[in-house]
Amino acid sequence: MSDSSQTVQHEDKSPARKPRKLPSWLDHFNARDLKVLFRCAVAAWVAALLMFIHPALRTIGQATFFACMVIFMVPPAGVVFMFFLGTLTLLIGMALAWAWGVIVMKAALAARPQAETLAKLQSLEQQLVNQVKATGANPAFLQQQYVFDGFMLDARARLRAKNPKFVLLQIFGTIIADIFLTIGPLMPSFNGTLPKTLILPAAIGVGLGLACGVLLFPRSTSHIVLASMEGLLSLSKLPLNFTLASLMNKEVLTLEQLRETKGKIIGVYNQMEPALAFLPLDFSVGRWNADDIKSLRGHIRRAMGASLSLLEFHMARVRSNLRLERMAAASNVEVDKTEKANEKRPNQAGLRELMEHMKLMQAFQSPEGEALQLETIETLRESSATILPACQDAMAASIECIHTANSRRWFGRPSKEQNEQLVAKSRDILEALGSARSSFASDTTERLLQKHGDAFDESGNLKKGDTLATHSVRGIMIGMIFEEHVIELADALEKLLSHVITLLQHRPGVRIWFPTSIRYAAAWLFRKEVAAPVRTSDDVDPDEAGAQAKEAQRRLLITRGYTMKKRSGLGRAVLGTYHWFISTEGLYALRMVVVTIALAIPAVIPSSAGFYYRFKGIWGLIMAQTAVVVYMADFTFSAVCRVIGTVIGGVVGLVAWYIGSGHGPGNPYGLGAIMAAVCIIFMWARLFFPTALLQATILGAATCILIVGYSYDFTYIPQYGNPGIGYSVFWRRLVLVLVGMVAATIVQVFPRPPSATRHICKSLSNVMRSLSDHYAVLVSCWGRSDSDGGRFAEQITIEVAEKLASLDGMIALLRFEFSSSPFDSKSLDRVKLLCHEINLNVGRMLLLSSSLPVDLQDRLTHSFGVLDHRNIGDIMAVVGVVEQALKTGDALPEVLPTPLLKRCLDFFNTRDVDVTLTTDLIRDENYRKFCVALSSYLKILTAVDDLVLVVKGAVGEAHILSTEFIKDV
Repeated sequence: MSDSSQTVQHEDKSPARKPRKLPSWLDHFNARDLKVLFRCAVAAWVAALLMFIHPALRTIGQATFFACMVIFMVPPAGVVFMFFLGTLTLLIGMALAWAWGVIVMKAALAARPQAETLAKLQSLEQQLVNQVKATGANPAFLQQQYVFDGFMLDARARLRAKNPKFVLLQIFGTIIADIFLTIGPLMPSFNGTLPKTLILPAAIGVGLGLACGVLLFPRSTSHIVLASMEGLLSLSKLPLNFTLASLMNKEVLTLEQLRETKGKIIGVYNQMEPALAFLPLDFSVGRWNADDIKSLRGHIRRAMGASLSLLEFHMARVRSNLRLERMAAASNVEVDKTEKANEKRPNQAGLRELMEHMKLMQAFQSPEGEALQLETIETLRESSATILPACQDAMAASIECIHTANSRRWFGRPSKEQNEQLVAKSRDILEALGSARSSFASDTTERLLQKHGDAFDESGNLKKGDTLATHSVRGIMIGMIFEEHVIELADALEKLLSHVITLLQHRPGVRIWFPTSIRYAAAWLFRKEVAAPVRTSDDVDPDEAGAQAKEAQRRLLITRGYTMKKRSGLGRAVLGTYHWFISTEGLYALRMVVVTIALAIPAVIPSSAGFYYRFKGIWGLIMAQTAVVVYMADFTFSAVCRVIGTVIGGVVGLVAWYIGSGHGPGNPYGLGAIMAAVCIIFMWARLFFPTALLQATILGAATCILIVGYSYDFTYIPQYGNPGIGYSVFWRRLVLVLVGMVAATIVQVFPRPPSATRHICKSLSNVMRSLSDHYAVLVSCWGRSDSDGGRFAEQITIEVAEKLASLDGMIALLRFEFSSSPFDSKSLDRVKLLCHEINLNVGRMLLLSSSLPVDLQDRLTHSFGVLDHRNIGDIMAVVGVVEQALKTGDALPEVLPTPLLKRCLDFFNTRDVDVTLTTDLIRDENYRKFCVALSSYLKILTAVDDLVLVVKGAVGEAHILSTEFIKDV
């Protein structure tokens, strides 16, 4: 009774889930996020002020606003060195485009007959003289007008998709190339500094961002990584809170709630990984160096994995209940063969599998079994009353230690006594956790045996042929699985906290740490798997994923396969060239070329060149180029966001201009003040809005800056072709954005749109192939004393989980796409979730293959056919058929070797194997691992069976067999 009261008190202090007061994009009112916002907003505001300082405006030029735009595209929000590398690619892209444009411009002028050029120049001079005499206008202004109207014009005259690191290089390089493409042909003579008007403010923006990143609340890589670890551990506490709430019946857990928590944990881990790679380049002030922080990575990952396993335990329970509900609903369509033999069979794909599943569920359901399940839950609640709070305390202590080491690096550093107090407090928590772990391991098992003691005889052997004993075994196994998950988490937290205490004792003072390696900086640019500085979408190339699967296959020691006969060298060269052009990257490049030519042609036709220049047609060209995407996954959503972002940014820009200037030509003091508020608003959106809205926020900020910048330029540095003031700039910008989006839509859709559904189906199919490879590794490692599968388990599980998590955003956007595919957002989401389940359980079995005693592995093999060739063949065949159906959309055969779960249980019932269960075996701690392995294997089979039902529900069934024919045969 005392244990129960302790649990209630602890649960009252730490509720399972607090209601959120603010939406996620507003929940950033904390010191850390506000410092980042201040740093980035100051950089953008200072860049904006350059537009209103007359000496700077005259020196930099009409495009001074471009510096502010660069900061909004690449804000100094994270690691200074990562910001430097990201902006370095930006500058390299502009430099390459500048060099290429100079070469092309020089070559074009050299190809033009000199006599014709001189004749044109003489004609231009005569026209200027006559016009000046007639109107008295400024000769320089008239010369600009004639040149940009096309007087001198002679009308005769794949990187980003391959590596996301070069996204900034591609965007800014394209902008510089567009200047040469649209304005270069208009020039009367060679002008090598043509793009200087954009390159100079871009370089200034990079410099301002770098200065603010260094001077205003700088954050080193170690600071960011430790903060991510702290956040990851905070999220990993949620499964513990869910467990306490579930056992106390204080909260009904929903699958959406559990999925959201799992996604957040994996998301924070994915954000932490790129920064970890930059630790050798880190220059920081703190307690721990790069090696110390890297040593935490494995412990953090194990704690996260154990927490996710506990979370998956709850998800499996919720999914089981939902599966029962679906089966009960499906049973309503069952046909009574004796009374309705002549009626038409119901038209429902997967009906045979549904009925088989229903029979299995009914076989395991009974009032006595339900009562025993409730008693098991009560037993687990009582036995875990101490260890779950101890795990929470250990995780809280680890968070506190990491936070202490990561904060107060400069001022208010903790004294030696405070450090010793923290270490002593953490040691007490560590000892309490160890004590709770030992008592929980023995107490839970004994409580379960006591609760289900009627299932065993006086000798401690399980009673055979007793129905109640069967339900008791299920209850014991559920309890043992829960016990193993909790002990696994306790062990991981014990090692983590012990290591953190060691670091605190070993590094009591703050030091300056210098970089230990600079080789990674160059390698980072060419390694596609490391995150890019600017994330533009969640696209993962399925062809690239297939290549990675082959590499994983090689790495995971699957070496006994046979490859097809290799082609000749000439054949491989021809085929490689062909695939280079028709590959995803090649088609993207082709679309980019087509849209560029289409929207740049009016700039080099004499009759339209002036109109194109005056109305800033280059805006439409740049919009079309940036709107073209590699896949169609987010094109529709992106197009809507771009237009909405442009409208919102235009409205804010108009408000800022008219507040700061009124009806005048532009007040630099008023505009400088109002732009401070504008920069804070847009920078908040840029930093904290969801990634899906990234393009909308950048375009909104760019439109606002364009309106203010061009409006101010109109009075203070007037030039030919200036779009005007305020509303005039806005409507031109909006029209050109729409023109660019229409052009991008045309090249994106015709001749065949890169369908998001096709892309996701192929990606999931490749994931299924990876899971088949991992299952093959599992079968190869299972039952071997020298198994090496555990070494790969964590790595391959996290890799596949990251690939699946990268598809979340794309699957959510499928409702915006028109597609002829039989798969929709709902079905693909269920396929993804089932792949998650298979991945987690295959990984868990791989981990157990190196820790579970061989005799217990053999017990599982002989009882349930883990290594039986027929069972392996059935699993591989079903997974292979589902994998192909995802690619082709073809209907699955009605009769498949499914349900695999039923075949597994039939194997168990027909095998003459001694599967005696004794109380001594249950008390063996390795039996808990055996229960987890058995549960994982059955979950793999169940998930594959569910995959068949989901895919059949989408693509239908083929090769329907006649029941009368089967009966006759």
